[in-house]
Amino acid sequence: MPIIQYLPALELLFFNLFSIDRCCHRKYSFLKTFLTLFLFSAVLFGISCAFAEELSFRGDGSLSLYGLVFMIPFRFLYKEKLPLLVIISCTCWVYTLGILSLSIQIAGLLEPDRQILIWIVQNLLHLLTLVPFYKRLVPKYIFVIEHISVFEKHWYKYMVLNNCLCFLLLVALNGYFLKEEASLGKILILLLLLSTICVSFLILHQIVLDAIKINELKQEVSHDPLTGLRNRSQLWTDLQSVSKAGQTFSVLFMDLDRFKFINDRYGHITGDQYLKHFSRLSSDILADLGRVYRFGGDEFVAVCPGSIPQEILDRLKECREWGSGAPCPFNQVSIGVLLCEPPHSGVEEILQRVDRLMYQNKTARSSCRKA
Repeated sequence: MPIIQYLPALELLFFNLFSIDRCCHRKYSFLKTFLTLFLFSAVLFGISCAFAEELSFRGDGSLSLYGLVFMIPFRFLYKEKLPLLVIISCTCWVYTLGILSLSIQIAGLLEPDRQILIWIVQNLLHLLTLVPFYKRLVPKYIFVIEHISVFEKHWYKYMVLNNCLCFLLLVALNGYFLKEEASLGKILILLLLLSTICVSFLILHQIVLDAIKINELKQEVSHDPLTGLRNRSQLWTDLQSVSKAGQTFSVLFMDLDRFKFINDRYGHITGDQYLKHFSRLSSDILADLGRVYRFGGDEFVAVCPGSIPQEILDRLKECREWGSGAPCPFNQVSIGVLLCEPPHSGVEEILQRVDRLMYQNKTARSSCRKA
Protein backbone atom coordinates (compact mmCIF):
# COMPACT_ATOMS: atom_id res chain seq x y z
CA MET A 1 0.00 0.00 0.00
CA PRO A 2 1.59 3.35 -0.96
CA ILE A 3 3.09 5.45 1.82
CA ILE A 4 1.21 8.50 0.51
CA GLN A 5 -1.96 7.07 2.06
CA TYR A 6 -0.45 7.42 5.53
CA LEU A 7 1.07 10.90 5.13
CA PRO A 8 -1.94 12.78 6.64
CA ALA A 9 -2.01 10.41 9.63
CA LEU A 10 1.76 10.63 10.13
CA GLU A 11 1.63 14.41 9.97
CA LEU A 12 -1.22 14.38 12.49
CA LEU A 13 0.89 12.18 14.80
CA PHE A 14 3.93 14.44 14.43
CA PHE A 15 2.01 17.60 15.34
CA ASN A 16 0.30 15.82 18.24
CA LEU A 17 3.60 14.72 19.76
CA PHE A 18 5.20 18.10 19.11
CA SER A 19 2.30 19.98 20.72
CA ILE A 20 2.19 17.73 23.77
CA ASP A 21 5.94 18.09 24.23
CA ARG A 22 5.54 21.89 24.15
CA CYS A 23 2.86 21.84 26.84
CA CYS A 24 4.46 19.31 29.21
CA HIS A 25 7.60 19.22 31.34
CA ARG A 26 10.09 16.54 30.33
CA LYS A 27 11.68 14.24 32.89
CA TYR A 28 14.57 13.51 30.54
CA SER A 29 16.49 15.24 27.74
CA PHE A 30 14.85 16.16 24.45
CA LEU A 31 16.88 13.52 22.58
CA LYS A 32 15.90 10.73 24.96
CA THR A 33 12.24 11.77 24.87
CA PHE A 34 12.26 12.05 21.07
CA LEU A 35 13.88 8.63 20.57
CA THR A 36 11.48 6.95 22.98
CA LEU A 37 8.40 8.38 21.26
CA PHE A 38 9.83 7.61 17.81
CA LEU A 39 10.53 3.98 18.70
CA PHE A 40 7.13 3.60 20.39
CA SER A 41 5.40 5.02 17.29
CA ALA A 42 7.38 2.73 14.97
CA VAL A 43 6.57 -0.36 17.06
CA LEU A 44 2.88 0.60 17.24
CA PHE A 45 2.75 1.16 13.47
CA GLY A 46 4.52 -2.16 12.82
CA ILE A 47 2.16 -4.10 15.09
CA SER A 48 -0.85 -2.45 13.44
CA CYS A 49 0.38 -3.40 9.96
CA ALA A 50 1.20 -6.96 11.03
CA PHE A 51 -2.13 -7.74 12.68
CA ALA A 52 -4.48 -5.62 10.57
CA GLU A 53 -4.22 -6.71 6.96
CA GLU A 54 -6.62 -4.05 5.78
CA LEU A 55 -5.23 -1.23 7.85
CA SER A 56 -5.92 1.95 5.97
CA PHE A 57 -6.27 5.64 6.51
CA ARG A 58 -9.94 6.54 6.19
CA GLY A 59 -9.75 10.04 7.63
CA ASP A 60 -12.62 9.42 10.06
CA GLY A 61 -10.51 10.02 13.15
CA SER A 62 -10.44 6.35 14.14
CA LEU A 63 -6.63 6.32 14.01
CA SER A 64 -6.64 9.27 16.43
CA LEU A 65 -8.03 6.92 19.07
CA TYR A 66 -4.67 5.15 18.93
CA GLY A 67 -3.44 8.24 20.75
CA LEU A 68 -4.82 6.78 23.97
CA VAL A 69 -2.06 4.17 23.81
CA PHE A 70 0.50 7.00 23.96
CA MET A 71 -0.60 7.69 27.54
CA ILE A 72 1.77 4.84 28.47
CA PRO A 73 5.02 6.54 27.36
CA PHE A 74 3.68 10.00 28.28
CA ARG A 75 3.22 8.86 31.88
CA PHE A 76 6.91 7.96 32.15
CA LEU A 77 8.41 10.73 29.99
CA TYR A 78 6.63 13.77 31.45
CA LYS A 79 6.19 15.10 34.97
CA GLU A 80 2.46 15.81 34.66
CA LYS A 81 -0.03 13.46 36.29
CA LEU A 82 -2.35 11.31 34.18
CA PRO A 83 -5.47 13.57 34.35
CA LEU A 84 -3.40 16.54 33.20
CA LEU A 85 -1.82 14.48 30.42
CA VAL A 86 -5.30 13.54 29.21
CA ILE A 87 -6.35 17.21 29.20
CA ILE A 88 -3.28 18.26 27.22
CA SER A 89 -3.49 15.34 24.79
CA CYS A 90 -7.19 15.86 24.00
CA THR A 91 -6.59 19.55 23.38
CA CYS A 92 -3.75 18.84 20.95
CA TRP A 93 -5.82 16.14 19.23
CA VAL A 94 -8.68 18.60 18.73
CA TYR A 95 -6.32 20.95 16.87
CA THR A 96 -4.70 18.31 14.65
CA LEU A 97 -7.91 16.39 13.96
CA GLY A 98 -9.70 19.67 13.24
CA ILE A 99 -7.07 20.52 10.62
CA LEU A 100 -7.38 17.02 9.13
CA SER A 101 -11.19 17.21 9.01
CA LEU A 102 -11.08 20.55 7.21
CA SER A 103 -8.44 19.19 4.81
CA ILE A 104 -10.64 16.22 3.89
CA GLN A 105 -13.67 18.43 3.23
CA ILE A 106 -11.73 21.03 1.22
CA ALA A 107 -9.91 18.36 -0.80
CA GLY A 108 -13.25 16.61 -1.41
CA LEU A 109 -14.66 19.78 -2.95
CA LEU A 110 -11.66 20.24 -5.22
CA GLU A 111 -11.01 16.66 -6.32
CA PRO A 112 -12.57 13.63 -4.56
CA ASP A 113 -10.59 10.47 -3.75
CA ARG A 114 -7.14 12.06 -3.94
CA GLN A 115 -5.05 11.34 -0.79
CA ILE A 116 -2.19 13.55 -1.98
CA LEU A 117 -4.54 16.55 -2.16
CA ILE A 118 -5.66 15.97 1.44
CA TRP A 119 -2.03 16.02 2.53
CA ILE A 120 -1.29 19.20 0.54
CA VAL A 121 -4.32 21.03 2.00
CA GLN A 122 -3.38 19.76 5.47
CA ASN A 123 0.10 21.26 5.09
CA LEU A 124 -1.32 24.57 3.91
CA LEU A 125 -3.71 24.76 6.88
CA HIS A 126 -0.89 23.93 9.28
CA LEU A 127 1.22 26.70 7.77
CA LEU A 128 -1.66 29.17 8.17
CA THR A 129 -2.50 28.20 11.76
CA LEU A 130 0.90 27.17 13.12
CA VAL A 131 2.02 30.60 14.34
CA PRO A 132 -1.32 31.66 15.90
CA PHE A 133 -1.72 28.26 17.57
CA TYR A 134 1.78 27.96 19.04
CA LYS A 135 2.46 31.65 19.68
CA ARG A 136 -0.92 32.74 21.03
CA LEU A 137 -3.09 29.81 22.05
CA VAL A 138 -0.51 27.34 23.40
CA PRO A 139 1.15 29.84 25.84
CA LYS A 140 -2.27 30.74 27.23
CA TYR A 141 -3.14 27.08 27.55
CA ILE A 142 0.15 26.33 29.34
CA PHE A 143 -0.60 29.24 31.69
CA VAL A 144 -4.01 27.73 32.49
CA ILE A 145 -2.46 24.32 33.16
CA GLU A 146 0.20 25.76 35.47
CA HIS A 147 -2.26 27.92 37.43
CA ILE A 148 -5.39 25.76 37.50
CA SER A 149 -4.49 25.00 41.13
CA VAL A 150 -6.09 28.34 42.07
CA PHE A 151 -9.37 26.44 41.80
CA GLU A 152 -10.53 23.39 43.69
CA LYS A 153 -9.37 19.93 42.59
CA HIS A 154 -12.68 19.02 40.92
CA TRP A 155 -11.79 21.52 38.18
CA TYR A 156 -9.37 18.92 36.81
CA LYS A 157 -12.27 16.51 36.39
CA TYR A 158 -14.32 19.12 34.56
CA MET A 159 -11.42 19.94 32.24
CA VAL A 160 -10.77 16.26 31.50
CA LEU A 161 -14.47 15.72 30.75
CA ASN A 162 -14.77 18.86 28.62
CA ASN A 163 -11.66 18.17 26.54
CA CYS A 164 -12.53 14.50 26.01
CA LEU A 165 -16.06 15.44 24.92
CA CYS A 166 -14.73 18.07 22.49
CA PHE A 167 -12.37 15.52 20.96
CA LEU A 168 -15.02 12.77 20.73
CA LEU A 169 -17.53 15.24 19.24
CA LEU A 170 -15.02 16.15 16.55
CA VAL A 171 -14.30 12.46 15.83
CA ALA A 172 -18.02 11.64 15.60
CA LEU A 173 -18.80 14.68 13.46
CA ASN A 174 -15.91 14.00 11.11
CA GLY A 175 -16.90 10.33 10.74
CA TYR A 176 -20.51 11.29 10.03
CA PHE A 177 -19.49 13.87 7.41
CA LEU A 178 -17.38 11.31 5.52
CA LYS A 179 -20.48 9.24 4.76
CA GLU A 180 -21.63 11.93 2.37
CA GLU A 181 -19.95 14.18 -0.16
CA ALA A 182 -17.97 17.20 0.96
CA SER A 183 -19.77 20.54 1.04
CA LEU A 184 -19.28 24.16 2.05
CA GLY A 185 -21.88 23.69 4.78
CA LYS A 186 -19.79 20.98 6.45
CA ILE A 187 -16.70 23.17 6.27
CA LEU A 188 -18.64 26.00 7.91
CA ILE A 189 -19.87 23.68 10.70
CA LEU A 190 -16.31 22.48 11.37
CA LEU A 191 -15.03 26.06 11.45
CA LEU A 192 -17.77 27.08 13.90
CA LEU A 193 -17.03 24.09 16.15
CA LEU A 194 -13.27 24.71 16.18
CA SER A 195 -13.81 28.44 16.77
CA THR A 196 -16.14 27.70 19.69
CA ILE A 197 -13.56 25.38 21.27
CA CYS A 198 -10.84 27.98 20.77
CA VAL A 199 -12.94 30.76 22.32
CA SER A 200 -13.78 28.50 25.29
CA PHE A 201 -10.04 28.10 25.97
CA LEU A 202 -9.56 31.87 25.79
CA ILE A 203 -12.45 32.37 28.23
CA LEU A 204 -10.92 29.80 30.61
CA HIS A 205 -7.60 31.65 30.39
CA GLN A 206 -9.30 34.92 31.34
CA ILE A 207 -11.14 33.23 34.22
CA VAL A 208 -7.84 31.91 35.60
CA LEU A 209 -6.26 35.37 35.23
CA ASP A 210 -9.14 36.97 37.13
CA ALA A 211 -8.98 34.28 39.83
CA ILE A 212 -5.26 34.96 40.34
CA LYS A 213 -5.93 38.71 40.64
CA ILE A 214 -8.70 38.06 43.18
CA ASN A 215 -6.36 35.84 45.23
CA GLU A 216 -3.69 38.56 45.12
CA LEU A 217 -6.22 41.12 46.36
CA LYS A 218 -7.26 38.76 49.16
CA GLN A 219 -3.59 38.38 50.07
CA GLU A 220 -3.14 42.16 50.20
CA VAL A 221 -6.25 42.65 52.34
CA SER A 222 -5.46 39.90 54.85
CA HIS A 223 -1.64 40.01 55.04
CA ASP A 224 0.95 42.49 56.25
CA PRO A 225 3.01 43.75 53.27
CA LEU A 226 6.30 43.96 55.19
CA THR A 227 6.45 40.62 56.99
CA GLY A 228 4.01 38.56 54.93
CA LEU A 229 2.20 37.53 58.12
CA ARG A 230 -1.56 37.75 58.46
CA ASN A 231 -2.61 41.18 59.70
CA ARG A 232 -4.79 42.47 62.54
CA SER A 233 -7.97 42.26 60.47
CA GLN A 234 -7.38 38.59 59.71
CA LEU A 235 -6.46 37.96 63.37
CA TRP A 236 -9.84 39.33 64.38
CA THR A 237 -11.62 37.09 61.87
CA ASP A 238 -9.70 33.97 62.91
CA LEU A 239 -10.24 34.60 66.62
CA GLN A 240 -13.97 34.96 66.02
CA SER A 241 -13.97 31.63 64.17
CA VAL A 242 -12.18 29.65 66.91
CA SER A 243 -14.30 31.33 69.60
CA LYS A 244 -17.56 30.40 67.87
CA ALA A 245 -16.29 26.84 67.43
CA GLY A 246 -16.00 26.52 71.21
CA GLN A 247 -12.35 25.44 71.08
CA THR A 248 -9.71 25.83 73.77
CA PHE A 249 -6.83 27.93 72.48
CA SER A 250 -3.94 30.09 73.62
CA VAL A 251 -3.19 33.67 72.61
CA LEU A 252 0.34 35.08 72.81
CA PHE A 253 0.90 38.82 72.69
CA MET A 254 4.53 39.65 71.84
CA ASP A 255 6.11 43.10 72.03
CA LEU A 256 9.70 43.63 70.85
CA ASP A 257 11.69 45.33 73.60
CA ARG A 258 13.43 48.64 72.85
CA PHE A 259 12.53 48.54 69.17
CA LYS A 260 12.75 52.36 68.97
CA PHE A 261 16.39 52.04 69.97
CA ILE A 262 16.95 49.70 66.98
CA ASN A 263 15.46 52.28 64.60
CA ASP A 264 17.41 55.17 66.15
CA ARG A 265 20.76 53.39 66.19
CA TYR A 266 20.70 51.28 63.03
CA GLY A 267 18.11 53.07 60.88
CA HIS A 268 14.60 52.23 59.74
CA ILE A 269 15.71 49.87 56.98
CA THR A 270 17.51 47.72 59.55
CA GLY A 271 14.44 48.08 61.75
CA ASP A 272 12.29 46.61 58.97
CA GLN A 273 14.76 43.75 58.58
CA TYR A 274 14.60 43.25 62.36
CA LEU A 275 10.80 42.88 62.17
CA LYS A 276 10.99 40.49 59.22
CA HIS A 277 13.65 38.38 60.92
CA PHE A 278 11.57 38.06 64.09
CA SER A 279 8.51 37.21 61.98
CA ARG A 280 10.33 34.33 60.27
CA LEU A 281 11.87 33.09 63.51
CA SER A 282 8.66 33.16 65.56
CA SER A 283 6.72 31.54 62.69
CA ASP A 284 9.30 28.73 62.52
CA ILE A 285 9.15 28.17 66.28
CA LEU A 286 5.34 28.01 66.27
CA ALA A 287 5.03 26.31 62.86
CA ASP A 288 3.57 23.06 64.23
CA LEU A 289 1.51 24.73 66.95
CA GLY A 290 -0.22 27.80 65.57
CA ARG A 291 -0.04 30.96 63.47
CA VAL A 292 1.70 34.29 64.03
CA TYR A 293 0.08 37.63 63.11
CA ARG A 294 1.49 41.13 62.96
CA PHE A 295 -0.70 43.20 65.24
CA GLY A 296 0.96 46.49 64.35
CA GLY A 297 4.30 48.25 64.76
CA ASP A 298 6.56 46.04 66.88
CA GLU A 299 3.69 43.94 68.27
CA PHE A 300 2.85 40.39 67.20
CA VAL A 301 0.12 37.96 68.22
CA ALA A 302 0.08 34.17 67.95
CA VAL A 303 -2.99 31.92 68.19
CA CYS A 304 -2.45 28.25 69.00
CA PRO A 305 -4.90 25.41 69.69
CA GLY A 306 -4.70 24.15 73.28
CA SER A 307 -1.95 25.29 75.63
CA ILE A 308 1.59 26.35 74.77
CA PRO A 309 4.46 24.21 76.16
CA GLN A 310 6.85 26.15 78.39
CA GLU A 311 9.75 25.05 76.21
CA ILE A 312 8.22 26.88 73.24
CA LEU A 313 7.69 30.03 75.31
CA ASP A 314 11.33 29.93 76.42
CA ARG A 315 12.50 29.61 72.81
CA LEU A 316 10.40 32.63 71.85
CA LYS A 317 11.67 34.73 74.76
CA GLU A 318 15.31 33.88 74.21
CA CYS A 319 15.26 33.55 70.40
CA ARG A 320 18.34 31.34 70.53
CA GLU A 321 18.40 31.05 66.73
CA TRP A 322 18.47 34.84 66.32
CA GLY A 323 22.09 35.08 65.17
CA SER A 324 21.54 33.29 61.85
CA GLY A 325 20.87 36.05 59.29
CA ALA A 326 20.02 38.68 61.93
CA PRO A 327 20.44 42.35 60.89
CA CYS A 328 21.58 43.36 64.41
CA PRO A 329 21.65 41.99 68.01
CA PHE A 330 18.38 40.88 69.61
CA ASN A 331 16.89 43.08 72.35
CA GLN A 332 14.50 40.44 73.72
CA VAL A 333 10.72 40.27 73.56
CA SER A 334 8.00 40.62 76.19
CA ILE A 335 5.25 37.99 75.99
CA GLY A 336 1.81 37.72 77.52
CA VAL A 337 0.07 34.33 77.42
CA LEU A 338 -3.65 33.73 77.85
CA LEU A 339 -5.32 30.32 77.83
CA CYS A 340 -8.88 30.74 76.51
CA GLU A 341 -11.43 28.10 77.46
CA PRO A 342 -15.13 28.07 76.51
CA PRO A 343 -17.40 29.86 77.02
CA HIS A 344 -15.35 32.58 75.37
CA SER A 345 -15.59 36.31 75.84
CA GLY A 346 -15.44 38.69 72.90
CA VAL A 347 -12.37 39.04 70.71
CA GLU A 348 -11.73 42.59 71.91
CA GLU A 349 -11.74 41.51 75.56
CA ILE A 350 -9.42 38.57 74.82
CA LEU A 351 -6.89 40.87 73.17
CA GLN A 352 -7.14 43.45 75.96
CA ARG A 353 -6.51 40.80 78.63
CA VAL A 354 -3.50 39.26 76.90
CA ASP A 355 -2.16 42.76 76.17
CA ARG A 356 -2.31 43.59 79.90
CA LEU A 357 -0.50 40.34 80.72
CA MET A 358 2.24 41.23 78.27
CA TYR A 359 2.73 44.70 79.79
CA GLN A 360 2.78 43.23 83.30
CA ASN A 361 5.62 40.94 82.23
CA LYS A 362 7.42 43.81 80.49
CA THR A 363 7.13 46.00 83.59
CA ALA A 364 8.28 43.19 85.87
CA ARG A 365 11.33 42.47 83.69
CA SER A 366 12.13 46.18 83.48
CA SER A 367 11.97 46.47 87.29
CA CYS A 368 14.28 43.47 87.66
CA ARG A 369 16.85 45.04 85.31
CA LYS A 370 16.77 48.34 87.27
CA ALA A 371 17.12 46.51 90.57
